[in-house]
Amino acid sequence: MLRLLIISTLVLTLAVDSAVAQVFDERFEDWPQKTSIYGTVAVGTRIESTELLRPLLDGTSPDCHAILLTDDTLDPAVTDQFRILLGDFRLTELQTAADRPLASLLPQPLKSADVVCWLSGHPPSEATVAQTQKVRSDLDAFLDRNGILILLGPQAPLAFGSFQLKEGQNTEWQDAVGLIPDSVVQSDDASTSETASTSETETETVSDAAADAAAAVDTAVDTNADSLTAALSSRPRQFGIRLSGDGVLVLKGRTFRILGDATAEFVLPAADWLPERRQILKAQQSVRQNPRQYLVDLTEWRRDAIERTLEPFPPAVPPVPRVEHGTLMIVGGGGMPDGLMDQFIELAGGTQEARLVYVPCAEQRQVSARQRTVEAWKAAGVRHATFIHSKDRHRAQSDAEFLKPLEQATGIWFGGGRQWNFADSYYGTTAQRLMKQVLQRGGVIGGSSAGASIQARYLARATPIQNFRIMAPGYERGGLGFIGGVAIDQHFSQRGRQKDLMQLVNRYPQMLGIGIDESTALIVRESVGEIVGAGRVFFYDHRDSDHPDQPNVTALPDGSSFDLAGRRVVVDTREPEPCP
Repeated sequence: MLRLLIISTLVLTLAVDSAVAQVFDERFEDWPQKTSIYGTVAVGTRIESTELLRPLLDGTSPDCHAILLTDDTLDPAVTDQFRILLGDFRLTELQTAADRPLASLLPQPLKSADVVCWLSGHPPSEATVAQTQKVRSDLDAFLDRNGILILLGPQAPLAFGSFQLKEGQNTEWQDAVGLIPDSVVQSDDASTSETASTSETETETVSDAAADAAAAVDTAVDTNADSLTAALSSRPRQFGIRLSGDGVLVLKGRTFRILGDATAEFVLPAADWLPERRQILKAQQSVRQNPRQYLVDLTEWRRDAIERTLEPFPPAVPPVPRVEHGTLMIVGGGGMPDGLMDQFIELAGGTQEARLVYVPCAEQRQVSARQRTVEAWKAAGVRHATFIHSKDRHRAQSDAEFLKPLEQATGIWFGGGRQWNFADSYYGTTAQRLMKQVLQRGGVIGGSSAGASIQARYLARATPIQNFRIMAPGYERGGLGFIGGVAIDQHFSQRGRQKDLMQLVNRYPQMLGIGIDESTALIVRESVGEIVGAGRVFFYDHRDSDHPDQPNVTALPDGSSFDLAGRRVVVDTREPEPCP
């Protein structure tokens, strides 16, 4: 609590200072350093048939190298089934024993492997944990090459960050390999009857959009602490998974799913300001099914675990919405208002002096060396134009060559896509600090769609799986913070997002909600935003509303302006309503 008090005091101090200058109060360590694994991990204690695993092997070439790793207690009939499953591949069989420990068998074959099936017939012991930890770096390298790792049997939980180890009459939690980072797993084979079941007592749901009603998802549960939640209480910044049934939990990249008749319950303990969170994950049953019923995002849960160790967000008294130096161009997606990009170039110094940096919103590690926005700038005569892109947070933190374009940039433009990509790549990094300094130097920052929402300190609509929820667990803190005290949504009227923004400001009345139509921009200097374009910009103000569930809404067209700090209209170009 002392740490939180100190941090909260620091944040409040910085918020006060923000009326004078851009501040950098985001922390690198408050975001997962690696937001995805590269490759696939599948874990399960039992399956009914190896046919269940065939989808994991789809797309692999027949000349792939597969390893079948077993121990000397495994039923030979099980081994035979996996020989059939891997029959089209070049197969290497390895068997561990007392005189053939894992650390001496696996590293060399793993260097050329594409698929590894690791089967166990007995529960893990401290000795097997130690052996597995010795090959951790080899397994990481295997997954970095897009390898497929299938672990089945009682030792399958070794893949996780921590797991429940049961030896004799004693049960304890043991650190594991951590291939699925920041997780604690409890399998039904290792748990007692008291902890294997999930409470069915549900109280208030954490979800906040109508789409959530169709998904069996996050709930705040009032129940006695079980062994999994107890383990999480002593492991801050980790989330829990309880596995049960006949099937496997698959993590590919950053997305969890289930194959077979298994269930995975994801768990986060309550914090001082956040309720307990639980989500049940089962296999997909229909193509029309809500994806949030059968997919879970790894980084969302890791971020939500981190969030429970931090000061409340958004703060009760957010920074005043003000851009003291420079200009923000916030575009609602769709087409660009006429002449806006020319104005962006001029604000950045003109074609001869501007140093422009484009930041694409891409999930891929690699993007094309030719970016259309950069090409358009060059075609317009801009002499200095480039782009940056990285999914490696360490590169965005400390790679001098990567950061160099930002050091002298006079203008930055953020592209469209899914805004959580920007948060994953840049939140709390040196790159983000350098972006803020562009405004300090009097430069301009712009962006459309995702590039609009990311400009606020509060990040709206950032769920990695679908984008229906405007308040995304784990991602609300993820904005890049060029302006505080607001939440920005885009494609506003075209996608009927009025109800969503109303829900946000009802929950956070201290925030000013801003909804921007397509082909429309809000240009912000100091605390005044000017509306430009074919649509309207909507301002949702619940702070001074007379109704508990109904904020004041002001919708302004082209040529109008609004004082974000004072929450009042400055220039109103709306045509007067006809007299009755």
